[in-house]
Formats: sequence, C-alpha cells, structure tokens
Amino acid sequence: MRQSAVSFDADGLTFEGVVTQPDDGTGPWPGVVICHPHPLHGGNMDNNVVLALALGLAQEGFVTLRFNFRGVGSSQGEHTEGERESQEVQGALDLIKAWPDTNGKTGLTGYSFGTSVILGHSELYPEADAIALVSPPFRAIEGTALKESKVPALIVTGDRDRLVDSTQLDAELSSFNNAPEFKLFNGVDHFWYGQEARLVPEVARFFSERLK
Repeated sequence: MRQSAVSFDADGLTFEGVVTQPDDGTGPWPGVVICHPHPLHGGNMDNNVVLALALGLAQEGFVTLRFNFRGVGSSQGEHTEGERESQEVQGALDLIKAWPDTNGKTGLTGYSFGTSVILGHSELYPEADAIALVSPPFRAIEGTALKESKVPALIVTGDRDRLVDSTQLDAELSSFNNAPEFKLFNGVDHFWYGQEARLVPEVARFFSERLK
C-alpha cells in the first residue's frame, strides 16, 4: 500500500492528514474518512484503532484518509469540544472525493470522540454513502439527528465498554427510522487494545457491501 502526507484547509485553518491506498493499480476505489478519538485524552490520527482501520481498509480496496483534528499535531486551531470540528471533517471529505484514485463512493467512520462529531452534525450525513461508528458514547447516540437519516450506518462496540451501555443502546437503536447494523464484541473495552484485528474485518465488510 502507499501512504501520502497531505494537508487541507477548512474553517480558515490548515489540517494535516495521511492518505493510504492500495498500490496494485486496480483503482479507482471508494474513499473512507476516519475521525480520531478525543484530543484532550491523547487521541490523534495515529491512535491504534484509527491506524488499524486506515491500513486494514486500504488492504481491502479502499482509499483512506485519517487526519488530526484542530489543535492536534500540526493541525492548526484549538479544540472546541466538537462544536467546530465538523468543519475539518467536511474538508477531509472534500479531499477524499477529489483524490485522483477514488471513484465517488465515500464512507465516513469515527472512533469515540470522532463518532460524537459525526453524530452531532447532520450536515455531514448527505456527504457520505455509509457511516460506521466505533465505540460511540451513549449520550452522542441519544440526541443524534442520524435517527431521521436514510444513510446506512453500522455501530460497533464492546461489551466491556464503560462509555457505551449496550443494554441501553438496544432500546435507543429502535428509535432510528433506518435501524443501524449493530455488532457487539465480547471481551472488548473502549480502547480495543489487542482487539483491532477483530474490528477491522467487520468495518471492511460493511463498507464493502455499501460502497462496492
């Protein structure tokens, strides 16, 4: 696979990212934007889950873009608790759609805080053909406008995740107009350390079914 350092502008700021893609020349491929966990708790684009998804999806025939939210690494700006972070998600989506080796089909995925940004900003939904949410905090699911959206969605979490009560989640998912797929992994907590190899195939399957 091939990795390319990139930068893009949004909200008057410049953001850093990495595009990862197959190098077998069989493209163009669908693109997937990946949003990282909470910046104030060490989250960045090289987080274990983000990196596993970026590399694993590229091996399955996707072009992935992971990037640093504002105030992280070399990305400009200051953290805003998710209020303005949707601006860089939009910028990342614009970049992946314009990438020479993508085919116009686009997935959007986030992990933890990254899912909160996606769930909290309905203007992002029409920009994606499918959305995958890894370990979304329950409070982000409760009030999300994704419940009224028709975009296909996948929610993946672990049964030991203290931020996502899977028993509450079942009832909440029933309130979606278009029920998301839901996959619960036994023995997995919020951080997925050592469990990334179980996660990636599930997300790859979902995006393959929706984007290929």
